[in-house]
Amino acid sequence: MAGRLFLFDGTAIFYRGYYGIDVSLTNSKGEPTNALFGLARMLSKFTRERMEEGDYALFAFDRKELTHRHKMFEAYKATREAMPEALLAQLKDVPELVEAFGVKYLSIAGLEADDIIATATKEFRDSVEKIFIISGDKDILQLVDDKVHVLRFVTGLTDLELYDRQAVIDKFELEPERLHSLLTLAGDQSDNIPGIPGIGVKTAQKLLKEYGDIEGIYENIRQLSQSLKQKLIDGKRSMELSRELVKLITDENLDLTLDELEYHGYRKENLREILLRLEFSSMIDEYSLTCEAEAKLSDIDGYTLITSDEELRNLLEKVRSNPVVSLDLETSSLDPLSARIVGVSISLEEKSGYYIPVGHETQRWQADCRWLLSQLREILENPGTRIIGQNLKFDYSILNLNDIHPVIPEFDTMIAAYLLSPDSRRFNLDELALKFLGYKTVTFEDLMKRNQLGDDFTKVPLEEAARYSVEDADIALQLSTVLRKKIYEQKLEKVFKEIELSLIPVLSDLELKGVYFDIQSLERLSSDYGKKIDFILGELFELTGEQFNPNSPAQVGRVLFDKLGLAPSRKTRGGSFSTSADALEELSGEHPAVQKLLDYRKYQKLKSTYLDALPTLVNPITGRIHTSYHQTGTGTGRLSSSNPNLQNLPIKDEEGKEIRKCVVPQKDGWKIVSADYSQIELRILAHLSGDRELLEAFRTGRDVHSLTASRLYGIPEEEVDEDQRRVGKMINFSIIYGVSPYGLANRLKIKLSQAEEMISNYFKAYPEVRTFISSTITGAKETGVVRTMFGRKRDIPQFKTRNRNIIQEGERIAINTPIQGTAADIMKLAMIKVHDLLKSERMKSYAILQVHDELVFEAPEEELSRLKEIVEEGMSRVVMLDIPLDIEISTGDYWC
Repeated sequence: MAGRLFLFDGTAIFYRGYYGIDVSLTNSKGEPTNALFGLARMLSKFTRERMEEGDYALFAFDRKELTHRHKMFEAYKATREAMPEALLAQLKDVPELVEAFGVKYLSIAGLEADDIIATATKEFRDSVEKIFIISGDKDILQLVDDKVHVLRFVTGLTDLELYDRQAVIDKFELEPERLHSLLTLAGDQSDNIPGIPGIGVKTAQKLLKEYGDIEGIYENIRQLSQSLKQKLIDGKRSMELSRELVKLITDENLDLTLDELEYHGYRKENLREILLRLEFSSMIDEYSLTCEAEAKLSDIDGYTLITSDEELRNLLEKVRSNPVVSLDLETSSLDPLSARIVGVSISLEEKSGYYIPVGHETQRWQADCRWLLSQLREILENPGTRIIGQNLKFDYSILNLNDIHPVIPEFDTMIAAYLLSPDSRRFNLDELALKFLGYKTVTFEDLMKRNQLGDDFTKVPLEEAARYSVEDADIALQLSTVLRKKIYEQKLEKVFKEIELSLIPVLSDLELKGVYFDIQSLERLSSDYGKKIDFILGELFELTGEQFNPNSPAQVGRVLFDKLGLAPSRKTRGGSFSTSADALEELSGEHPAVQKLLDYRKYQKLKSTYLDALPTLVNPITGRIHTSYHQTGTGTGRLSSSNPNLQNLPIKDEEGKEIRKCVVPQKDGWKIVSADYSQIELRILAHLSGDRELLEAFRTGRDVHSLTASRLYGIPEEEVDEDQRRVGKMINFSIIYGVSPYGLANRLKIKLSQAEEMISNYFKAYPEVRTFISSTITGAKETGVVRTMFGRKRDIPQFKTRNRNIIQEGERIAINTPIQGTAADIMKLAMIKVHDLLKSERMKSYAILQVHDELVFEAPEEELSRLKEIVEEGMSRVVMLDIPLDIEISTGDYWC
């Protein structure tokens, strides 16, 4: 007797994968992969935990052709929604993926997966020890007997419940062989099988238990109530039809032998190939399907450790004659300002490279660092050199500090991967190598752990350092070949080269310059806020009648909701009453204690996040704070910053302005200059939509917020008051973010009907904006993508689902991304242009901050006039729109 036979209802599994996993899971081409990922995870877990060699397996799948059931009953399965496009697009890869896991795939025209399973059950039943059917459909349970069991989905794809004969009886109060009769009488809503109208499952169960089968019921029909008798008589034709629809086919020719179903484990090369194409890097790693070089440098033919001056001179000659240089620096620290160069890796062609040690703790030969840098300066500053690397901003910063200013890089693999999938979150070299090359790198963590060196690269043995570092340069070069093609295919060359790559040296300079804070003013503010916090707490405790921890959600909830009796406005995911800022804002008018709590939180956050934290981040070498800017941090293309996040410095209220005042020039006689785009996103909206009213307002310098308010309230512009203008401003910006009437009602604290009327009035005032939004959403739904003016793209997989809330999220992204993304692109282009102008004129002035639509500079007084001209030229005229790009420039002793 052969082993066990596993029969998979592939169609059910595929559907569950689609609906169970976020549809935003896509590959770098923007193609949906969520159902395939769910299928792969299910097969992976199942084959590992439940199957062994010597078992047999068959994966049955529906075909698109109509079956005999459709011909018999036109409305069969008619109530089911059509297969979503995102699911349809993934069908082509199912057979290859399934067979890569070592499971036989079978799909036959005219047969459903259930029929294939039923036929296989009958055909192979006597040749195997046991049969397990993996499915979620209840009609398959009619096959259960002492040898055939069903594993039904409970939740997700891997939580399965075993149904043997007794389990079926317990669940349906009938034996498996009578489930066919049950479905015949009661019908099956999921497949639109009618059954007998008026007879449900409970009635059908009762009849079958009393009379045995359908024939027995009709033979004893006179014993039934008049109502039930009439239903059985009137529904007999429907019953006969349902009986045939529910009946599983068991006698088709599958043209298969049992031997063809034998399971021998997954097929390594096939699985590697399909997982690599689908970019399932986690599974590639999980199955150890990666290609990786030998652990030792001596075992890798193409990797070389430079060990003498002669070898180094020969290498540099090769580099000079080869325009493409993949570069990677090893340093003593991740802080460029304190880092020393430990080694330099160079790769000139794929699967080869060289490591030049300069700063290791060793008695062996190392290159003279100063001499090597002088040679690299000549090479890297040569306009003909094409520099490639991963996260080159770091390397450029190190080189800048060593007085080397390389040309704009040819390719940065991290930036390229980000442009292809801007909503992804991981762009490190290890991840990209797995995802696009199926290659497992030696990670920094593994290297340091093996040598037990903490994070001190200077102590890594030379051979191991070379093995690790050359791999980084080599893999970056290999990735550039793969990603370059994808960048071209997705029409991203312009934004890649002209914006993102050109921005790398600009951001390097910006980070190295840093920001100077008046630390004494920060400390004074911290002391003042500490006293204010104590005073607010005293008032809060007096209002509530007790002392409690205002940072504890549980204690806050107890005081507000249990003691003061306030009605909670919302709950957390865990089910407790929310005490978030938004929730408290909704309650602020209910009791004065709520506002005190909000005040406490505001001052506490300002104190802890900025006033107390910023002084600890001052670099001891420069006396300044150096944030890190990230080109890969947002889906729209905006820069983000961290360590610290200076883009989050509060700006709206007086307290925030007090903190900004602490940003001052470090040198006497210098000033802070701030240049801020005026309403850039609204101007872009006007340009992209071509709305005549908006365009004319910007051309003539009218107040757009007052104009909008006048249209909303139906009053002349000159009669608009501050509150009305505030509403106009909020709606102007809310439209850009695709606000819903419900969202606007929440923001303005007005009725839903009023919000709907305001949005309607807005679009009446600016009809071309409505057309632009509508056409943008329509285009995004057709293509699955939106782009900025400069070609930056963002995939919108939210349109590939049928969930209305998710679709609305996609609509908001479709509206906002072209506007905010274009604004981000313009700001980046402006930064590049201003940087180049300052550099070409050898100005002492320099940029210190970029915050959304604003650039901040430090400048000597004698350069102020020229700096303003350069900023005006670089920001206002960097791109020509149908309306001017206005900027507001302010100058002072601090950032204002």
